[in-house]
Parts: sequence; structure tokens; C-alpha cells
Amino acid sequence: MAVRSRRDRQDGHHSPLIMPRFLPMLLICAPLLAGANTYDIEEIALPKGMSPEISGVTFTPGGSFVAVNRHGEIWITPDPVRGPWRRFAFGLHEPLGVFAVSESDILVTQRPELTRVRDSDGDGLADHYETINDDWCATDNWHEFTYGLPRDAQGDFYLSTSLPDVAGSINTLYPREPLNMVKVHGERKPSPGRYQGWVLRVSPDGLMTPIASGFRAPAGIGISPGGDVFVTDQQGDYIATSSLIHVQPGRFYGHAASFKWRKDYKGPVDLKTLTKLRTPEAVALPHGSLGGSPGEPVWDTTGGKFGPFAGQVFIGDFTKLISRVFLEKVAGEYQGAAFPFIRDAVGLKAIQANRGRDNLTIPAGKQGLKYFRDIPPRKGTPLRFGNMRMSFAPDGSLYVGQTTRGWGKGDGLQRIVWSGKQPVEMKKIQLTGDGFRIMFTTAMGGRQLANPKTWRINRFRYLYLSNGSPRVDESKCEIRSIRPSADGRSVELKLAQLEPGYVYEIEPLELTSAIGKKLENPLAFYTLTRMLSGRTFTGPRSEPLLSGKQIDTGPNPEAGRLVYGAFCVICHQADGSGGGPPGAAQPAANFRQRGPEAPLAKTDKQLLHIITNGAEAKPMPAFGGALKPTQIRDVLAYIRAAFDEPKSK
Repeated sequence: MAVRSRRDRQDGHHSPLIMPRFLPMLLICAPLLAGANTYDIEEIALPKGMSPEISGVTFTPGGSFVAVNRHGEIWITPDPVRGPWRRFAFGLHEPLGVFAVSESDILVTQRPELTRVRDSDGDGLADHYETINDDWCATDNWHEFTYGLPRDAQGDFYLSTSLPDVAGSINTLYPREPLNMVKVHGERKPSPGRYQGWVLRVSPDGLMTPIASGFRAPAGIGISPGGDVFVTDQQGDYIATSSLIHVQPGRFYGHAASFKWRKDYKGPVDLKTLTKLRTPEAVALPHGSLGGSPGEPVWDTTGGKFGPFAGQVFIGDFTKLISRVFLEKVAGEYQGAAFPFIRDAVGLKAIQANRGRDNLTIPAGKQGLKYFRDIPPRKGTPLRFGNMRMSFAPDGSLYVGQTTRGWGKGDGLQRIVWSGKQPVEMKKIQLTGDGFRIMFTTAMGGRQLANPKTWRINRFRYLYLSNGSPRVDESKCEIRSIRPSADGRSVELKLAQLEPGYVYEIEPLELTSAIGKKLENPLAFYTLTRMLSGRTFTGPRSEPLLSGKQIDTGPNPEAGRLVYGAFCVICHQADGSGGGPPGAAQPAANFRQRGPEAPLAKTDKQLLHIITNGAEAKPMPAFGGALKPTQIRDVLAYIRAAFDEPKSK
């Protein structure tokens, strides 16, 4: 182990204790800012001089909060809300993970190494920097990262490494060990250095063991209460959609580049060989619907302080999204359901500005925008972008560290607090022999649960290809029977066809609780890799089963309903009555108005033009930059079907 001593301080002085900026104002206004949300978001003011690009958060055993930032600092405070804060260390190389043994003994993942940072003389400032392990390769590429840093019950640390990006250079002149630029399968993202694209384990005495390969950008790594290691990986080449992956020793998880660092590697391999070796994800996070760049997974071990989701996984995303995952073991392997937990509005301007670009904040790109649905803004403090690092506090609140690295705005620190109100949510989705059992956090309306019109279930697959994959083999699922429980807290849906190898999209429509409260997040995705019997998908994994050619069947009002809910309802209201959002200078069109001057008295051609280009001198914006022509056609079909007068025959 290499040991370095650092007695030098910035400007030659000890860092002072610093109170958060605007703390008096926050304490006075806090009661006034409380909203009606089930979960409230609170802004945590950072001390003056601290870079807000928070890249790691944790708590010490004594309850102090520890944050690291991309600028290479470690900050500590006994109370993130009231302070005071102190800068414990500086000069680190882009730390993206932190574990606190105590307030004077902290480990961080720097890009090139795992480092222990200690205060050996008790003055509150680090003076001892020790390299625990650096047995993986690092280059100067702009998009190369090392993530961490959970510790298991045996004291071993786990970290994950990403692949560099060929959009930037890779300096091959002075590597700390020889690089290998040979490709495994013609991959775009290479693994030029040893163990790039791997999950690694480091023992307390500094011994590194490579655990598993095949990762692209595993930006979050965590350990479940049961001791299982999971990572998130991000959508791109070979990785069709972002996902939560159960990491098991010796397995390969899909991206070809890192395969060459396995001991059994003998040379380039074809896709067929990679397909046989690949272990699929535990839970897919469908691109666009559930973000596009997930970060750190954390488990709710608060014992009910954070609401009714004990034992479940929470995953932040670069977009304005935090997801929730329910895991179950089926035939010895993990799979389960993913739900939105907290989302916030991106906004029409941002969507228009990034349409067609592979922008992380929407996410955009062809597939991201196709399935992305914006929502009205949350009440109270908005959720920011860059939700990559999270940690539960001793009081049961969830701290969210945010860093965007220039792809978005609003780095900083927020925390999510349960209001104590019972959320109306799908709590769990479990696989049955012929369908799914859906459990809720509270009793739901029994008649609605039993109504076939309440339920929409679709399914789709992702292919395993070097360029990634859109959704394929999309189809609607026929529901054979519906069996609600007597207490209204669960329902069993029997499907006409239930097959492994698909992601099942489950969407309750207009479902409310027994006392009339709407389901807060009426969307879920169950990744069905194994049936209860253990049967898995045996068909082609790199080719669709259904014809890829889509037949244009004309306007689709049902698809238009989804567009309306995402983009139109905030101004035109769910019932079409218009009026606009609170404080609007001019009212939005009322689709229920009748007569020759009514909005729907216009022709389809006129209305399509208005939706596409906006209405001059009126509050109607142009949606041509955010919606495809087919989506504009579909939403008009829905508006006609839902709000227009029936045409006389």
C-alpha cells in the first residue's frame, strides 16, 4: 500500500466551520413551503465555497453526513440542514463513491484508486492519504469513471468501472500499464485498460478480486440487506435499456469490450457466443419511460420511517426521476417490477430543444422520446436533474446528491421526506403461474379493480445486439380473469399468454383508492425472465419474433390519450374544459365549448396546423418540435373522441 502524508492546507490555514447559506431564511420559510405531496422534497443549502457537484453521500455510524464532490473534496457536517460544515479533505481525483468508517476515517473511490483518507492528529482535517488498491487501469479519457462504494458484512468493498468514450481521445503514450486496443466484437466503446467495464472487490487488506464483466456504464453499485451485490448499467451499445443487475462471480452481463480481461479469453468472439454467455438483467428500467441514466441503488432499511416500501430499492436517474424496484426470487434468480417513485416536469421548451438528440435530461433520442411522457410540475420544491447518489439518513429521510457534469443545470443536494400520509401506489407485483398479483399500499375501489377496462397490459422485448435495441415484439396482452381480494388491497390478473423473455407494462387506468384518491404512479414494468417453473425464453435473442414492418392503421385515439395526459392536460384539463394552469394570463381552449366559434368547430387540417405550429397571440405553444406527426394526429383523434359532439349519421 502506498501512504502519503498531507499537512498542507489551502492558503496555509485550517478550514473553518461554515454555516449553510440562507439558513435563517430556510428555517423561517420551511413551514410555509410544506405542500400536499405524499413525499416532500427539501433543498439543502450548501456552504459557501463548496462545489455543488455532489458525487457521493453517506452517513457515519455516529450520524454525521459526509459528501464528496467532483472537484475532489470531502465535506462533513453533524446536521446537513443546520450545519456547521467543514471541509475534511481536498485534491482528490473525481471521487464518485464514499464510505465513512468514522468522522476521521473515510474511504473514497478516485478514478485511479481506492483511497483511505484519515485525520491522524484529531484536528478535524485529513492529513493521511493511503492507497488501498489501484490494480485496475485508468486513462485520461473524459468519460471514464470508477464508482462505489458499499461494504459487505465481511468488510470487503465493491466498486465498478466504466468504459471510456471514443468521442474523446485516449492517451496511449504514458499509461501506467500497457493498454490493449484490440476489440472483442467490433464494439464502439472499448476497454483499453485492464478491468474497465468490471465489478471489483477489494478486501480490507487491499487485495483486489475481479468479480464480473460485461458492463458499459455501471454508475451505481449497492449491496442488499441480504448481502447481494447489484449495479445499475446505462443504455447504449449492447445494453438495450438501462437496468438493475444482480452481480454474481464469473458472469458476463453483455457489453463485449471487457470480455477480453477474463482469464478464459482466447480471442475475438461472435455474437452467438456472447449471447450464450450473457446473463440478463434482474429488472429492466425501460429507456424513456423510466429515465435513461440510472445511478446508485439504495435499499429502504428505515423500518417504516420512509413509508410502506421497506426492503425495496430506490434508484435515482440523471433525468428528473427516482424509480422504485420490487425484487423477488423466481427459480433461484432475481427479477421483479420497476415503478416511477418521484418524477417532475421537464417542460416543453427543454423537450423541443433536445428533440432527436441523445440528451440525458429528457432522455431524448428516437427511443427515449418515443416512450417519454412528461408530467405537470410537482407542488413545492422541484426535483432536479442529476440524481446519481443517494443515502438514507438515520431519521429515515432520503438524501439525494446531484451532479450533471455540464449536461444539465442545478447540481446540489436535496432530501426526500415522507409526509406520514399513506401513498396510493402499487406496492408490489408478484409473478403467479398464469399472470400477476398486484398489491397496493391501501384499499382500492373494488369495482374498479374488477373492471377489465381498468387494466392495460402490453409486453415487449429488447434484442441483444451490438448497437443496442429498440422495443420489439410489442403486443397487447389479453386478460382472461380478474380476481380482487376481499379487502381491496390486491388483485390477481390471469393472462391468456404469459411467456418469459418479455417486459410486461402494466398500466391501471383511472384507478382510485376506496376513498377516491388517485393512484399516484399508475405505471409499472415487470421483467419476466423466468417462470415459476424455471422455464426461460428459448427463442432468438437477437431477432424479433414479430414482423418489424408496422402497418399504418390511421389515427389512434388511445395513443393520443397518453400524449394528451403528458402534454395537454396541464392547460386543457382532464375533462377538456381548458382554462390553463394557475396564474395563466390567457385561458386555454375549452374543448367542451359548442357552436361555430368553438375550438373543435375547426377542421382537422386547421387543428393539426395549430397543434404543430402554435396559435399566434394565444397561449397555445408549438408542439411540432416535441411530437411526431403521428402523435399529433393521434392526440387530435383523442380530443375529437373524448370531447367533440357525436356526429349525426
